Amino acid sequence: MSAIPVRRWWLGAGILAAVLMAGAIGWLLGVESSSATTAAPEPVLGKAPSYRGLTNQLGRTVGSARFKGKVQVVTFLFPYCTTYCPLIAAHLVGFERLLDRAGLQNRVEIVAFNVDPAGTGPRQMRAFLKEYGWNPADPHWQYLTGQPKTIRRIVTGGFHVAYSKTIGDDADQAGGPALTPQPTVVNPLAEKAHVGYDITHNDGLVIVDTQGRIRRFFDQADVVSGQSLLRAIRPLLTTAHG
Repeated sequence: MSAIPVRRWWLGAGILAAVLMAGAIGWLLGVESSSATTAAPEPVLGKAPSYRGLTNQLGRTVGSARFKGKVQVVTFLFPYCTTYCPLIAAHLVGFERLLDRAGLQNRVEIVAFNVDPAGTGPRQMRAFLKEYGWNPADPHWQYLTGQPKTIRRIVTGGFHVAYSKTIGDDADQAGGPALTPQPTVVNPLAEKAHVGYDITHNDGLVIVDTQGRIRRFFDQADVVSGQSLLRAIRPLLTTAHG
């Protein structure tokens, strides 16, 4: 299954999830350079979408107002993914530890949107988080789902991230010959479900400031370093008007 079609380079195939997680955490927990604390804030790229009545991995109702006054690190995940979504999750596990070391864990929220709202829900979302090192009860992580039309409005209409469902053999050919090879990551949840479809979507990570404005888009969410994220986040926390 190929969950994310837009790539610049090949990470390699056949890598086990445990190895990937260990490498990702090591990459993200490296020593932050001093320049990361003095970077100028990114320009405003637009307003993040607002929403109400979504459901998180614990089955609780969440709206965009919850994140007022906090920086958001936003990404887009498919619970049955066997390519980049597990890598993104593992990277963000390490990034949260880096936030904790920097004393910023209560000022930054990690928000993921479920790009398979019709086929998966909180149970699968919780299982996915557990598989890649995250505690689903962690209050600093919100994995959100809702009605398919609502998620489409938020993800594609608001964050401009495209996604689509592919069935059977089409899942292996999604995106056509322009695709670069993608790694295969073990996902026991997907192996057990045998759903026969895939969700292709952009490998994106979005930084939203404390006023709900989009400030940065990383198009390789599975490999962006913790230092890069901190460089984008710190000025948004220290500048009164972002």
